[in-house]
Amino acid sequence: MADATATILGALIGFLGGLIVARYTFRQKADELFLSGLQYLAGGSQQRNLGIAALRLAWESKRHQKHIAPLVVGSAIYLLQESKQEDAAHEVNNLQRLMKLVFDAKREGALTDEDRASVVTAIEAKLKIGPRNSPGLFVKEEDLKTWQKHFGGDA
Repeated sequence: MADATATILGALIGFLGGLIVARYTFRQKADELFLSGLQYLAGGSQQRNLGIAALRLAWESKRHQKHIAPLVVGSAIYLLQESKQEDAAHEVNNLQRLMKLVFDAKREGALTDEDRASVVTAIEAKLKIGPRNSPGLFVKEEDLKTWQKHFGGDA
């Protein structure tokens, strides 16, 4: 009887140890994904594309959300106000993907009031001077108004 108990106890300890190692490995991979997203987000449009994809995957880790939100806000504002790509389809797509992440951040409570206000200000500035009459990507006015409404700006 003692051997059976020891065997069961040993198996249970081994199983729990395996769970701990698996959880640690998952967290480590999520951290690596988050860091690779940071690295790629800083590059040109194709690297930005990879960075957005990596951050989208890392988003599933709740502990990274509060760090991802300001990054995607900053990148979205850059594309709205500073990008020289005009109407390049790949960058417009990147902006739309970034905005989806910003919407997710708002829904999950990871978007600060300051970041929300920054996005709204950038959208409203783009609308005020015209989507095609300003630096930054050329974005459809209807998209800007939809985003503005989503964030509670003047629609």
